Amino acid sequence: MKTFNEVYTNWHNRKKNNWTRESAIVSNNLMTNHVIPAIGSKPVNRVKPKMIDELLESMDDKGLVASRKKAYSKIVSVLNLAIRDELIDFNPASSIDTSFYKKGSSTPRATSVNPRDISKILTILNNNYHHLQTWQVTIAFKLLPYMMARPIEVCGLEWSEVHFDDKVIIIPKERMKSDREHQIPMSKQVYKLLKQAEEHRFNEYVFPATRGCKGHISTNALLLRLRRAGIEPNQLSNHGWRSMASTRLNEGINSKGSLKSSDNKDTFDFDAIEIQLAHKDTSQRGIYNHAAYFESRREMMQSWADYLDKIQLNI
Repeated sequence: MKTFNEVYTNWHNRKKNNWTRESAIVSNNLMTNHVIPAIGSKPVNRVKPKMIDELLESMDDKGLVASRKKAYSKIVSVLNLAIRDELIDFNPASSIDTSFYKKGSSTPRATSVNPRDISKILTILNNNYHHLQTWQVTIAFKLLPYMMARPIEVCGLEWSEVHFDDKVIIIPKERMKSDREHQIPMSKQVYKLLKQAEEHRFNEYVFPATRGCKGHISTNALLLRLRRAGIEPNQLSNHGWRSMASTRLNEGINSKGSLKSSDNKDTFDFDAIEIQLAHKDTSQRGIYNHAAYFESRREMMQSWADYLDKIQLNI
């Protein structure tokens, strides 16, 4: 007897010819990230209403209301194909009363601060990089978690702001929400990614717009990357990387121990974290002093980058 995954693969291959490439990717990511791990290995004639109900409820519990609705629709469609192919006599999904599930009229944006949640999100994204159409979005999206910068600050990077010799990015105040020049120490990971981008350099922007457009890539390109990977607003937004970094660095605890500074404190200096995030209120508290905190921020940025790499390996 064919498994649910085998029937799904057949269904997907038939459907994708009538979809855009992007729609096919989004649909497949939804199923492979949420549905297939739960019931994919089951013989299709042994998929029961309770199994489907538990899967859908688990998605609701994670706040994935929109994805749950889409997943249910696709499960029904896949099992209808199994009926047509005479693998089953009735559709077990059709007996599920979806009125008991969450309505999800509005879904708040959220960030994930649990180490395993972060590692799962990063792994999903890394496994889906090959679906990206441009090198600009690929590299910019990889930079975003490491840099602790706002999406527009990453997308709008100019080569004049990148200083490889000093291993620092200096964003002028005109591009900053805080209206102050902002320095971002380069971790080894950021340095490597920017060197990759330099191989494609042809104008003043690190991530020039595609398709003959002037300027740089838009933040919407990065947001679309999240959604195409099956990650919803309540799981993570583009701005969520900053909140995530702030929380983890202030807690100082990772999944295997601590993000400790060299002086063996349990956490990095709060003011250094605030300066690195370029929060406006730092000037009001009299702490906006680049020189005083630069070396500690350099250490912090390297520790943060290493932490992101480490938790992906420990998932």
